[in-house]
Amino acid sequence: MNRKLVSLAFAALMGSVSSQALAADKTLTVLMIEGLDKGAMQALADGYSAKHPDVKVEIQALPWSQFFQVSELRLRSKDPAIDIVYTDAPVVASYASNSYIEAFSDETKAEAEKALVPSAVLSGSFEGKLYALPINSSSQVLFYNPAIFTAAGVTPPSGLESGSTTTKDDIARLAGEQRWTWEQVAEAAQKVKKAEGGRTSVWGFAFEQFGELYQLQPLGESKGSPVISADGGTAADYLDGEAWRAAAEFWSKLFNEWQVSPRELGFGEATQLFVNGQLAMFVGGTWNVPAIQSSGVKFGVAPHPQFEGGKAVTPTGSWYLGVSAASQNKDLARDFAAYATLSDEGTQTWFKSLNQLPVTTKLLDTISTSTDFDAFPQSVMRLSAYESLNTAVPRPMTVAFSQLQDAFRTAFVDIANGVDIEEALVGAVDAYDDAARRLNR
Repeated sequence: MNRKLVSLAFAALMGSVSSQALAADKTLTVLMIEGLDKGAMQALADGYSAKHPDVKVEIQALPWSQFFQVSELRLRSKDPAIDIVYTDAPVVASYASNSYIEAFSDETKAEAEKALVPSAVLSGSFEGKLYALPINSSSQVLFYNPAIFTAAGVTPPSGLESGSTTTKDDIARLAGEQRWTWEQVAEAAQKVKKAEGGRTSVWGFAFEQFGELYQLQPLGESKGSPVISADGGTAADYLDGEAWRAAAEFWSKLFNEWQVSPRELGFGEATQLFVNGQLAMFVGGTWNVPAIQSSGVKFGVAPHPQFEGGKAVTPTGSWYLGVSAASQNKDLARDFAAYATLSDEGTQTWFKSLNQLPVTTKLLDTISTSTDFDAFPQSVMRLSAYESLNTAVPRPMTVAFSQLQDAFRTAFVDIANGVDIEEALVGAVDAYDDAARRLNR
């Protein structure tokens, strides 16, 4: 989006806030993205106002294409009209270091540590303090088309399929000894791929988010190495180390040697290929389940793969609530954020409204044990709950996350297109380390 459009959107939002609302002690304004999330937030607002009749919660929603630029512009300008802001997990460190959002109390942090999965609390923290409370999380699974496997005479992975019922113990076995390795994925992908005359009609495998850090972080992590150092100071000897070189080699072979994956898929295109019968397997978010189910295609869901001899690692993280440092209602904003993310009423309202993976151990335990999640496809949520409690690893916490994400993406897109692995990874390390030195001054 160009700067003029961003400025116009910012001006429109500022103009929509009346002086009366700014002066009201009992009005909270939440800035967030448009879509289904807004409806879930309205349900939370209604529930909170029912408990606090003198409080009004207003929601300002922006389209995805504008959200990050406009929200950061308003936070940086110390706009007092924002009380609570939707915050993506990786930008918490940047927002905190720039004093855009304020830390919650030690008491709230202690409550969060008791109620939430550790990875979610870690992603909302910076330099030992909790700056954002998670409202939901995410998980990735392996989608597969059983019909394509049958036609090729190949056994599909063990997974969840239509007509199956799955207990908590079944999930533990499925995600344990039955979890496929990346080596198995590669072997099967080569066998089920169909091509004639240089044209591929059925691809073997794809990642939903092509070249993205969120999607590919488990590759190197499964081999035993994080992307950057624990203090966020450097990517040297991590992203260009032995584990990530091996992960990048696997990634490269998908496109250049085995030729089982299509290059440069846009977001949503892997799902479309899958429902069209042109893709045998893809790793993607559980948010794809409703769309795939409504398409009518028969599908299965298996646990996220790991490397042979490596550990199981899955992506995690999603939206958080942060309290604006410029808010005139900080205490009230903190109370609403805690209601939305820590209270039984708030978390159940959000989960029932949106059906996204929760972060409270209480809800995750309910998903693991309630018979409501025995049958497919509800059982996919049970698999996601298992991953959240056992294998989820958050994205790196660094004030230079945006630069890390850009450097990582550039490197892995280049590698998919045949660029030398060492050259690409060293270039990414140099780009990130330069940014980290600059921003950590």
